[in-house]
Amino acid sequence: GSCCRSEELSAEASAPPSSKMMFLLALSVLVISVQDLEALWPALFFLGVASAFNNWLWRLFVFGVSWGLILPQFPTSFVALLYFLVVYNVPLFSLGGVRPPQPVQGAVFITGCDSGMGFWTAGLLADQGYQVVAGCFTLNESQQKLKAHTKKPENLVAVALDVTSDQSVAAALKFTKARCAELGLQGLVGIINCAGMGYNGPAEYFPLSMYERQMNVNFFGYVRVVQALMPLVRAGTGSGQGERRGRVVFIGTGGGVLSPAPPLLSAYMASKWAIEAFSGCLRLELQLTEQPIDACVLNPGFVKPTALMEQGLALTKSMWAACAKAVGSDQAQQEYGDLLNTFIEYSANEPGTHVSEVAKTMVKIMAAHRPYATYKVGPDSAAAPFVGILPTAIREFIVKYSMYKKVGKV
Repeated sequence: GSCCRSEELSAEASAPPSSKMMFLLALSVLVISVQDLEALWPALFFLGVASAFNNWLWRLFVFGVSWGLILPQFPTSFVALLYFLVVYNVPLFSLGGVRPPQPVQGAVFITGCDSGMGFWTAGLLADQGYQVVAGCFTLNESQQKLKAHTKKPENLVAVALDVTSDQSVAAALKFTKARCAELGLQGLVGIINCAGMGYNGPAEYFPLSMYERQMNVNFFGYVRVVQALMPLVRAGTGSGQGERRGRVVFIGTGGGVLSPAPPLLSAYMASKWAIEAFSGCLRLELQLTEQPIDACVLNPGFVKPTALMEQGLALTKSMWAACAKAVGSDQAQQEYGDLLNTFIEYSANEPGTHVSEVAKTMVKIMAAHRPYATYKVGPDSAAAPFVGILPTAIREFIVKYSMYKKVGKV
């Protein structure tokens, strides 16, 4: 059942990362393999430099710089490979030592908990020991499913939430304040924005009202929730009387702003890139004003199962009807209908990443000493930025052919 599945995920989320095991193994074999241990002393300096940031490009840069200085002292290519593995997997360090994780404590407000990413995140964070306030569009049905999904239902309460409504968000804020007071908490330690929807349609004909609806959920809805609840995060973290740093997390898409822009997704991509800008600005503003609160974006690739596919089919039907009403004919569907059907089939056939991986990453974000600006979930999400920085002709060919099996005319 879902409860057992949630317990399994909780154990997985708290397991040590495999990179640490790789680091220890490679370091042990490296020390054994190098007969002249004095040759390792210069490597310690570069290990310290590499450990400053847990970024693969930074670590490749450090390895490249140290190549000519250290590797000649290593007798074999095997030892050189061991040194690369050590540099690549070295744990994060700071001047104060290993960067300690944030304590698992306090309350977290999560939107979009009816299904998908919000649903799984709420259950797993409750399992971890956080007090979860789950915002749900359909309260009664979703609350029952949420409590059945976690092994610690006492850590989770649900509240009705429509992120497009000022009144609904204000009511959820009032409920959350009361819940925090009931638990003896000053406020929240996190806001996680998972509510979302996705329109498909041709940019030339896509109704302006649907652009507005898309932005109102995926962008203005996130901003509305964050602005309303941010005082509670200040009160519940180090800027108030809390003992840990706060988190404000947004759901983006693909590889973030470096992703290629897929055809027929102009509304969806516009809303997601808008929230990338908002998060980036908020993150730096909090740093400049020395607030102990971190903002970041989680970028998932194709994630399943979610309600996006089921909702998307209904939204597509209404989109074609709106286009026909605006144009006075079915010209939009005649020109783009086959392309959109191909995209829907492509989306359905993509194996995707299980939605539980998003929840596990949310646990990491909440626990991180200092979270990254962005997190990628799924191999397609990790690959998207690389495609995005390719030469224009190559990038566009990959996007068009991989999704639509045609490239058109240039």
